[in-house]
Order: sequence, then C-alpha cells, then structure tokens
Amino acid sequence: MILKNVFLFFYFAASLLNISHTGKKTLHGKASYYARKFEGKRTSSGQKYRANRLTAAHRTLPFGTILEVTNQSNGSKAIVRVNDRGPHTRSRVIDVSYKAAKQLGLLSKGSAHVRIKVLSLGSGALLAEEESEEDTLSDENTEEVAQNPLQQPIETDSLNQRKFVVIVYDQDGRIKLDSTNSQPKVILVRK
Repeated sequence: MILKNVFLFFYFAASLLNISHTGKKTLHGKASYYARKFEGKRTSSGQKYRANRLTAAHRTLPFGTILEVTNQSNGSKAIVRVNDRGPHTRSRVIDVSYKAAKQLGLLSKGSAHVRIKVLSLGSGALLAEEESEEDTLSDENTEEVAQNPLQQPIETDSLNQRKFVVIVYDQDGRIKLDSTNSQPKVILVRK
C-alpha cells in the first residue's frame, strides 16, 4: 500500500511538472493538422472540432492556452488555442485545425517543423459554453478579437477573481496579451 502511494505521488508530481513545462515558453517540433473527417466531433475539452477555427491539440499544455505557431520553413504564423489532446503520433508535438494549417502552409505537405511560442497559459478547463463567437479565434473574427476584449471575463484562480484579456499589437507588430481586473472602456490598438 505504501509503495502504491509513493508511486502515485511521484506520478502526479511528474505530471504537474510536465504540464507546466517548467516555465519553458518556446517549443520546437513537427506539426500536422486534423483531417476534415473530424469536423463536429468532440475534442478532449468537450468542445466540438471546427475546421474553420484556430485551435490545436497538445499533449500537456492546459486547455485554453494561446500559442503562436510559426512554420520554420516559410515563416508563416497562426495563433491558436489549445482545446484538445494529441497528437497521437510521437513524432509530432502539435496538431492544428484545418484553418491554422492553411495559414501555416501545411496543406500541401501535411506537416512541417514549427516553433511554438506560449503567449498565455490557459486555466486547464474549457466548457462547451465557452464556444461562443466572441472568444473563438477564427479567420472571420481574428481582427475583431485582436481589437476588443473578450465579452466574458475569464476565471484566473481559485478565489474566482476574474480578469479581462485584451489582445494588442506592439510597436514591432507582434501580438501581446494583457489583462485587467475590470472591463476596459476604451481600447487603443496600434499596428
């Protein structure tokens, strides 16, 4: 019994270290994309996969994590949110939606070496209700999301404190995330 408890302790401790990536902000590896046949199927987070949304599957990053994925062969970038577990092939580190694959230029080859930059760690839990148009990154509303705060606050800790997330461009044209405890009244976005 003691051996079992010791094993479980070390297993969960190792899992926690793996999930947090010990502060690592950039990952490298091979990316592929979801086949069209998965359209409408439930992901590990409970949300439905939609090919026209900017989402991704990662083995350990918390659900809701926002990533900047860069195709190292052509420099194309896509910003995605983790809402699934995978890929289920050890040779790959991330699966992206069809829309993200199109932005990254993966459609012709099927996979590519990518750099993955963690922009914001997620809470680890996504609800099916969070699948609203306001907070879903898609080709149709990416610019709108980048210029407006999310309409619904995001829970950030166990004290149920809420923060509003604002996505802005810095002087170099890079996307930055900012947060505030109160809903912003005026947002200036400069490109």
